[in-house]
Amino acid sequence: MLTSSLVQSAIVIIIVLGAGIMGLCILQTRKILSLFNTESDRRSWQIMFSLMIFFLGGYSLSAYLIGSGLFEWIPLLTGMVFFFGSLFVLFSVDIYYKTLLRLFQVQKDYRMAKENAESALSQLQQSQTSQMQLIHRETMLGLAKMVAGVAHEINNPMTFIYANLDYLDEYTQGLLRIIAVYTTQYPQSNTKVLNTLTEVDLEYIKVDLPKLIGSMEVGVNRINKIVESLQNFSRLNQTESKFADIHEGINSTLDILQHRLKLSNTHQILVIKEYGSIPQIDCNPGVLNQVFFSLINNAIDALIQKAANFSKIGDETPTIWIHTSKFQQHVVISIADNGCGMSESVRNNIFRPFFSTKPTGQGTGLGLSVSHQIVVEQHRGSIKCSSVENERTEFLITLPIRDICK
Repeated sequence: MLTSSLVQSAIVIIIVLGAGIMGLCILQTRKILSLFNTESDRRSWQIMFSLMIFFLGGYSLSAYLIGSGLFEWIPLLTGMVFFFGSLFVLFSVDIYYKTLLRLFQVQKDYRMAKENAESALSQLQQSQTSQMQLIHRETMLGLAKMVAGVAHEINNPMTFIYANLDYLDEYTQGLLRIIAVYTTQYPQSNTKVLNTLTEVDLEYIKVDLPKLIGSMEVGVNRINKIVESLQNFSRLNQTESKFADIHEGINSTLDILQHRLKLSNTHQILVIKEYGSIPQIDCNPGVLNQVFFSLINNAIDALIQKAANFSKIGDETPTIWIHTSKFQQHVVISIADNGCGMSESVRNNIFRPFFSTKPTGQGTGLGLSVSHQIVVEQHRGSIKCSSVENERTEFLITLPIRDICK
């Protein structure tokens, strides 16, 4: 009898706990029902809510029947609980299935929306990049046309001057010989002639005039070299590929940037050219000059920035190293400097369009991006950067000697 009483008490306790759990489920379901705005969304959960109330009533009735000893009604109640329990499970599975379908649809819609947004953003960035590269290209072409025009205008009169320097030297030597013969044949000239010779300092003119003509010839040669560099640099409008001398393009770029190599009245950037024996390569020399211009110009900026950051230039000489060599079927160009360098985060972004560390208005952020596009896409080469902050930066360009895709 004691054992039967304990079993009955345990069953009642279990039923009461089940009723408590079901009560908590009913409260939670009421909160869920308040989240829905439409009747169609609420319907399944309302049926579940009704079944839960039935179960709660069933728990209470079971506890009453057991407590009252009315065991003959328990089989009927158990059958009803199993029946409505199966309905409860059916609706639970149905709700879970619909919830999963909605979740998967939401995920699908999110992925599609994300892909569409990323595609639109990518197209916008590509369009913006293409537009800015086109503007940059047109700007460089405009600069090339202007440089070519200036070079042409300078070249015409300089050709005339250079062509007549030999005649000037010849005529000057002839006049000096005539004067020498005259002074020999007529050493006792009249006072007026002697006074004039003393006044113009003939002896000094004899010595200085050849030097003066020699200096003019050096100056004209220098101008001719600058004009030649300008003409070489201005070949940006040439679209055809041809075999060209890389050293010629680098030298032309250095001539164009010569004025920036002077840091102060007492300090100048040292350029060390370590040219190897390399063949001409199949390339577009005009656009490659643009790459050299961008890299050397950035190196000069880094050296200027380092000098400014450290207030004064120490024992270290501001230097740009340019090294070329041949490796298998490629030409390798290294452009390095001992300027301010860059951090790893900056280095990882330097080839990204519109990325710039320069103040607003001093850089478009396209120089290295366009250089990367020229080297990698147009010439099927590679360009890499290594840098140590406040110490050095090196750009390594590799170009195929012959375009194998032609």
